[in-house]
Amino acid sequence: MIRSPGRAAELATRGDMMVALREGRLAHTLGEQVADCPYSAGDPLRAAWLRGYAAAREEQQAESGEK
Repeated sequence: MIRSPGRAAELATRGDMMVALREGRLAHTLGEQVADCPYSAGDPLRAAWLRGYAAAREEQQAESGEK
């Protein structure tokens, strides 16, 4: 799901943020890379997507005993 940058991105709702977070987690699970984030720099949804991606990566590392 790609959103256009601009004022609409600044007005992301809590629901939009939760969706972006889940999308980031799913992206990691599916083997996508951080560079595949569909949100542009400066978009608050990008930060949520990256947090989800990082959380999934950390969980995977903890489960496999990696650091």
